[in-house]
Amino acid sequence: MSRMNANDRRRQLLEAAVAYFAVHGYRGATTAGLARAAGVTEPILYRHFPSKQALFVALLEQAGRETLSEWRKAIAPLASPMDKLRVLIRLNPATHPLLSRYYRIIFHAQAEIKDPLILSALRRHYQRYERFLTGIIQSAQRAGHVRKDVMPSGLAWQLIHAAIGFAFIKPLGISGHATPASVEQAIGLLLEQLGGSAARAR
Repeated sequence: MSRMNANDRRRQLLEAAVAYFAVHGYRGATTAGLARAAGVTEPILYRHFPSKQALFVALLEQAGRETLSEWRKAIAPLASPMDKLRVLIRLNPATHPLLSRYYRIIFHAQAEIKDPLILSALRRHYQRYERFLTGIIQSAQRAGHVRKDVMPSGLAWQLIHAAIGFAFIKPLGISGHATPASVEQAIGLLLEQLGGSAARAR
């Protein structure tokens, strides 16, 4: 059997770590357990990631990259920045079929913000979203579709805050939360907030 190259091995370790950290959390995880989950020895794990912390941070980085990749694919056919925003509001990474597996990792990371490396990775994670959304909001402002009396970065953070709140509560399965009607109502309110007087004038 041929030996796995370094890039493929790294991908394999990251894939195994997603499921393992989701079950055990950061504090409950061990390098021995991570190695077992990946079907490798600890020395092989350490060859690619010097610590549990390094592997966890790499997962946070991967979650951000894959989210932005999915967002770009989803909006690629669209010309209107407002249409792009409508699509992105519905693409909450925490409920996306391909991305939701990472979001238990993100939630675990929130509990580890006293660790400076995890805190830094989590900041970068959300800042990537903010920069991406801000660019689209700026385009929508120039087109006259989004209100111009609010900083685009402020509107981007509003969208992120709404998505995070939804993502934290949805897994609890509370009756009446996240019904199709309530989700559509929330999306409508967000779009109204973005549009402001610009939306009312049309």
